[in-house]
Parts: sequence; C-alpha cells; structure tokens
Amino acid sequence: MQLRAFPRRRIRARGERGFTMLLALYVLTITSLLLGGAYVAVLTDTHLSRNDLDQKRAYAAAQAGIEQYDYDLNQNPNYWENCPTPGGTIGASDSGSTETYLDTPVVASTAPTGTTACSTSNPIGTMVEAGTLTGGGTNPAAGTFRIASTGTSNNVSRTIVAQYKRDSFLNFVYYTDYETLDPVALPGDPTDCDRHYTDSPGRGSDCGGAINFISADQINGPLHSEDTLAICGTPTFGRNANDSIQAPGFADESNCGGSAPYYGAVMDGTYTNSAPSLTPPPTDGQMLNVAQTAGTVYTGTTTIQLTGTTATVTNANLNGGSPTSVNLASTNGVIYVQSAQTPPCAENYTPFSANSTYGSNLGCGNVYVSGYYSMSITIASDNDIIVAGNLWPGTSASNYATSTGALGGTPTGNALLGLVANNFVRVEHPVSSNRGTASGSCGSDANVTSGTYQTLNNPYIYAAILAVQHSFIVDNYDCGSSPGTLTIVGAIAQLYRGPVGTGSSSVSTGYAKNYTYDDRLAYAEPPYFLNPVSVAWSVQHQTECSATVSACAVP
Repeated sequence: MQLRAFPRRRIRARGERGFTMLLALYVLTITSLLLGGAYVAVLTDTHLSRNDLDQKRAYAAAQAGIEQYDYDLNQNPNYWENCPTPGGTIGASDSGSTETYLDTPVVASTAPTGTTACSTSNPIGTMVEAGTLTGGGTNPAAGTFRIASTGTSNNVSRTIVAQYKRDSFLNFVYYTDYETLDPVALPGDPTDCDRHYTDSPGRGSDCGGAINFISADQINGPLHSEDTLAICGTPTFGRNANDSIQAPGFADESNCGGSAPYYGAVMDGTYTNSAPSLTPPPTDGQMLNVAQTAGTVYTGTTTIQLTGTTATVTNANLNGGSPTSVNLASTNGVIYVQSAQTPPCAENYTPFSANSTYGSNLGCGNVYVSGYYSMSITIASDNDIIVAGNLWPGTSASNYATSTGALGGTPTGNALLGLVANNFVRVEHPVSSNRGTASGSCGSDANVTSGTYQTLNNPYIYAAILAVQHSFIVDNYDCGSSPGTLTIVGAIAQLYRGPVGTGSSSVSTGYAKNYTYDDRLAYAEPPYFLNPVSVAWSVQHQTECSATVSACAVP
C-alpha cells in the first residue's frame, strides 16, 4: 500500500515543477517595464528641464549683453558711432554649456533703402531713427537707436532688443537747476545764493526766499528739478502716472501748514528722487554757428513778428530800420540775434525794470517776438528774448493749429517753436515808474490793456523755452493786480527759477501758471535745439525678439 502511494506523490510533484520560475519571470518582466517607463519619463523630463534651464540662462546672457553695452556707452557717449559688436562669456561651463552674448546694432527703420548694417561712415543715417518715417508721417521713435543682444546657452538662443535715447530738456514741461531767484535779479549782491536748498538747508531771505508752487499752479506734464520744490497750497504735478516728477524733495518753507511728503501738492504724476542729473550747456554759442551756416543772423535789438513761414523783422541794421518781410522757409529755421561790438551791450537786467528798458540798449542782442508760425523755427539770442505777444502754431492770425481750433488746445501738425536765450527769456510786463528795486513804485498804469504800457492778459505761448544762464521770468512780476493765467504749451528749461507772479497760496500779482507739456517734444524738437551736456544714454524700452531682428519694433 505504501509502495503505491509513493509514485503518486512523485507524479504530483512533477506537475508543479517550473511554476515558481514562471512567476519570477512575470514579476521580472513587469518590474523591467516599470523601470523602463520610469527611465523614459525621467529622461524626457530631464531634457525638458535642461531646455528650460538653457532658456533662462540664454535670456540672462542677453541681459548681460545689454548691461555691458550700457557700461561702454556711458563711459563714452559716442561709443555707438563706431557700430560696435561686443561679445563675451558669462559664468562657467556646465555640462558642456557656456553662456555667451553678442551685441549687434539694429539698422534704423528710416535708413536708406538697401542698408543692411550700421556704417561707421554714416552712423546717424544708418542707426538713428529720423523724425519722419520712410513712407511719410511722424516717427515716434525719432532720436533713438536700437541694439540686439543675443544670449546663448547649450545651442539655445534668445534675443533682446533695447532702444536707447538721450535725456533732453524737452522731455519735461518744466526744468530748473536752482529753485531760487537768479542772483542778478536780486537787489544788492548776495554772495551765497548760487546753491540748492539742501546745501544749507533752506534758501534764506538773501536768496529772495522761497519761490512757491501755489494752489493755482498746474504743471501738466513731466517735471525735472535739481533742487527741492517749495510748496504752499495745493499745486498739481503731472497729468497721470506716465508723467515722471523728478526732484530731490519737497519743502514747506513758508510754513503754509502742509505735511510730508508733498506738503499739500497734488501728485498725479509718478514721483522719483533718484533721476539722473541734467546739466545745461555753458552758452548758446553753437546756435550762432548754425545760424551763420544756413540760417539768419541779426545784430542788435530786433523785433520779429512771425506770420506763418515768413516774419516781419525790424532791426536798425536792416532796410534802414524799416520793417522787412523775411522768408523763413528758405533757411534752416534758425534765427540768431547777437550783440553789437560797438557800442557794447552793457545791460544789467533786473526784473524791476521801468518801461524805458524796452527798446533801449540797441546794441544788445535782444529779440522781441510774437505771432504765429506754420514751420519749425528756433529763435536764439546772446542776451534776452522778450515775449511781446501771443505765440501759437497756425497759418493766419485767426487760425490756430490746435485740437480745439482755439488757443489753449493741444497743438497739431509738425510746426515747433524754440526760444533759446543765453540770459533771460522774459514775458513783457512794463510799468512807467523808474523802479530799480522791488520796493520801487510800480506806477499806476501797470496792467493796462492798450497803449504804451500794455500788459499781456492771459497770454498763450506755444514754444520750447530755454534760458541757458539765467531764467524764464515775467518782468515786474510783483506789480499790478493779476492779469490772469500764463499758459505755456511746450517746455520750459532754466538755470534759476524765474517768478511769474506773487502770492503765498493764491495769485496777488503777475500770473498763475498753466504749464502743459507738448507731447510732440518727446520725439521731435525745434531746429538745432540745445541739449544737456554730458548726459547719459539710457534704455527707454526693451523687448524680447522672436522674429528676425530687423522686424523687431520697439515702441
């Protein structure tokens, strides 16, 4: 019985042989598939992660190229004229990848047809955007140039196009270096007035005291001052957040009760206290060179009544002193009035002038200007410019090239007027008394509207104004009741703050201010208008370029 059972057990054992092996193979196969899937997933993810890392490193390398170009350009403002193509390596090798960059000038959209690269023999024509587009129309990028910086990492490339522009007085509706009255316009001879608020601090009575921005003042546009702004009331700075308000700070020097940071000022713009400095040129002498080349030069006191593309000019040395019609369109648009050598100009300006000052000192390079213009003109003088009437863009005395068709509207068209004086740009406001100091009598006829002592009531000046060594100022600003509001549409740049009226928080004499920026000045300027000296180039805008570089437009 036992002999029969033994074979049956052996047969049963033989039937189960190999089962464990099959199970092991099954488990091994499944495990291999899982490991293979995991490997493929990790391999794919690693490739994507590497590509993402290279993308970021390539972009960082392109940014480094822009920064290197910035550095080289601000070491030498003329660096761009050599059409440089700097390149370099950043970081260390990483798994066979080294980050590099290469900077390349971008050909201007207004360059001559067929231009494919920046030319050192014509860098302006091939690289700098002109004021008029090739197909016609105004170029919003005028005066700028572009470079493309391409960064590379492990054969992955990214390109950034940067647009450069040089800061200008015309970027602001209002610019001052000193927020003090010009020392030559003060009685006596103050010796410590040529300083900023923070140098003392405070401006003191010997500097004419604080010149406040008051509640009636509207600064409708970007502003730049190298000095602290004095506030008394609620003046408005800026139209919106796009208007940059640049100044070291604000102060309540007249104890008007304002509190920090703006002491009552309404800040509609965006305030910054860290903007780059702008330095005026020492003189406007280069304007004389331009006028001598293809413009017009007059010697001695000159009166210019603008009439579209012509002007009626009165000068003792022209046509026997009789008014003469002059065709401005046949010139480069620059008029310069210089002082005579004999007799020399011996005028010492003071804002407390009697009426006899007007029209006297005929040897001085003073120019009286008024009227309308339909072409771009720059009028410059080596002494003073006196605004003797409204100045506006238009084609006739009754036509106003503005958005509203009336004075006060936004200017339209391409005509721009520049007023550049070596000394003062003045608004005519005569009195009859022989003053001499602020305490002198203003006379009973200040602010009359006709006759010899006519006052400009609510004047409008459409112009870019620059007083190189002194101020934009209203004569006898402390006399008579207020003749209204002085409206400037354009830009004002001056070394010293020039008063246009008096009053602690509202206007008592002179004018309230209504200064509005002419946005056309952001990309265009009057002929040969002066720029700051030693001013740095800066990146106005940059964008990544995914198309060909030439097709990458930067607004």
